[in-house]
Amino acid sequence: MCAYCGLRTKEDRITLDHVRPRRGQSAYDRPDNLVLACPDCNSAKADMPFLAFLLARRSRGVYLLHYGEHLSEPIKEMIRQASDRPLLPPEA
Repeated sequence: MCAYCGLRTKEDRITLDHVRPRRGQSAYDRPDNLVLACPDCNSAKADMPFLAFLLARRSRGVYLLHYGEHLSEPIKEMIRQASDRPLLPPEA
């Protein structure tokens, strides 16, 4: 599942994305900054600042909180503040 749009994506097409763009900094390769993303969302985000990407489509924050429970607390707090929709219900 894409952590930005919730699209179910085949294993051979899913990509790994840095939530906060790394811009050459290896510290951003930590697991708490990485999510699975469909190719469309990954290319749309590119090196766009994280907050700008979330604010362009606030539903992304709902999906990120749902599929990114492993993300760092500072990132999750930024997502909560930027999101204007309730969280998704837990999967059955």
